Amino acid sequence: MLKTVIIADDLTGANDTGAILAKNGMKVGTLLQKSDINKFNKFDVLCITTNSRALKPSEAYDRVKDAANMFKNKDELFFSKRIDSTLRGNVGYEIDSIIDTLGEDTFAIVVASFPDSGRVSVGDILLVNGIPLEKTEVVKDPTCPVKTSRITEIVKTQTKYNVGFVPLDKVLKGSETIKNEIIRNAKDGNRVIIIDAYTNDDISEIARACIDSKLKFVAVDPGPFTAVSADLLNKDKDKETLLEGKVLCGIGSASSLTRQQIKSLKEKYNPLIIKTNTVDFLDDEKRGKEIERVVDEITSKEDNYNTLLVTTTLEDNDVLDFSVIKERFSLDKKECANLITESIAEIIYTIIEKLDTKVGSVYTSGGDVTEAFCNRIRADGIEVLDEVVPLAIYGKVIGGICDKKPILTKGGLVGKDDTLITCVEYLYQKMGK
Repeated sequence: MLKTVIIADDLTGANDTGAILAKNGMKVGTLLQKSDINKFNKFDVLCITTNSRALKPSEAYDRVKDAANMFKNKDELFFSKRIDSTLRGNVGYEIDSIIDTLGEDTFAIVVASFPDSGRVSVGDILLVNGIPLEKTEVVKDPTCPVKTSRITEIVKTQTKYNVGFVPLDKVLKGSETIKNEIIRNAKDGNRVIIIDAYTNDDISEIARACIDSKLKFVAVDPGPFTAVSADLLNKDKDKETLLEGKVLCGIGSASSLTRQQIKSLKEKYNPLIIKTNTVDFLDDEKRGKEIERVVDEITSKEDNYNTLLVTTTLEDNDVLDFSVIKERFSLDKKECANLITESIAEIIYTIIEKLDTKVGSVYTSGGDVTEAFCNRIRADGIEVLDEVVPLAIYGKVIGGICDKKPILTKGGLVGKDDTLITCVEYLYQKMGK
């Protein structure tokens, strides 16, 4: 699902910035023809080139506006106005265009530094491999010469908006100070805020400060600031999802591997774990009460937990001896298994019914438990979307009471000690997407 849009003034710049985001694990595409935009629905990042660097200012303005207006859901996207690393072209005019198009509550944060390419800004001066910009070959550029090293001067000559500046000495004090400087500039009426940066760490602090400021901002830079901001925004959204949606695990497998996986999860994430009195599921008089007990324990304690787990075994001595069970309840092994899995399915279903949207996704371990749960919620099937680890499959429920709810199913004898951790973390990333 598209999250980030990069509008660059040339194709090389679009690809350069896109490549940085791709290194962060995002799926990135560059759009060449406007008519093909629907082909990029499954990409995380879309790069667009306006080819506007050498155009007249009014034409550059219109092209950026047209590019941004391709997206009806602009408020749900993070926008970057990619600029040349030597500040050639219609930098200020294109900043105006993106601000005007995204709305009056939008601020442009300009970070002209690209440390890995030798571009850094100190005291509002852009240095290229240690040389002031105006002393480089860019001053002789045939179409877009730049004759000053001062970033604010370049932008001010082109933008209609007030321009603020945050110097390096403030940046070096960290994200909290930078955030306060950004907010101060915004209150002073500066819609464009230029910020010094000398290292990649500086850029990371700036990105965190922008996000923490809660201002709506567009990243204006040659790439690194956009990449860090997009990465942090995505991680923050994942954290919000984790807090809003819980993972509900129903585990019916009695294997020693499953018990070790639960132990590993407990050590890392401290989930709410409720073990069933499994033998009660085999007694007609006790089954309903045991299901009710487990549901009540989960729903009464869930507030302080992001992972809720119901399991039939935690220790070796929790495993039922079916030879004893057969004599006691006159049930064969298959009948016992059916009653247990149906009870676990009933528990999972009832918890979802009671907690409603608090349950963001479901994890089931054991093929019988998965089948019993799907039957209980009257699902038509599961849309298979991914393989998390071999034989651990992620998808979404099709039809029934839990239509479209994310679900991850795994066999009881599948994986390693940390496989349950891997599965739960995967679900947190997927919830809400």
